[in-house]
Amino acid sequence: MTPPSDRFKPIHRIASQKERKAAADLGESIKQRDAATQRLDELRAYLDEYLERFARATRDGLSRTQIMEYQVFIGKLETAIAQQEEIVAQSQQQFDSSKAHWRGRYTKSKAMENAIDRMREAERKDRDRKEQADSDERAQRKK
Repeated sequence: MTPPSDRFKPIHRIASQKERKAAADLGESIKQRDAATQRLDELRAYLDEYLERFARATRDGLSRTQIMEYQVFIGKLETAIAQQEEIVAQSQQQFDSSKAHWRGRYTKSKAMENAIDRMREAERKDRDRKEQADSDERAQRKK
């Protein structure tokens, strides 16, 4: 007869596969979040650099047209930063969601693993009791 713990192995295997898939999804969301954050940092650094260039250029003297060109470009950079901040916020939400999903799958997989371990321990104790009973019975027959 198949022990109960063996009957749960396929269920545990499926739970483990789902947990690994959720972990892979979590890893991908981490990559996306980190890439979006890095891009945001790059845009902010570029804006700072461009503002410094603008400040130096204004000290050296700029025409009205050049000032307007700088201001237009600075506006575009600020818009790009605002858009990238939205992307970072969305990728953070995706990360949080993936993390929660993985945590749930991990908990289910671990619970199944612990249940199987408890079943195996109970099965082992049962075998030990039966072996002890058989041994006691053989010892009684010899007397």
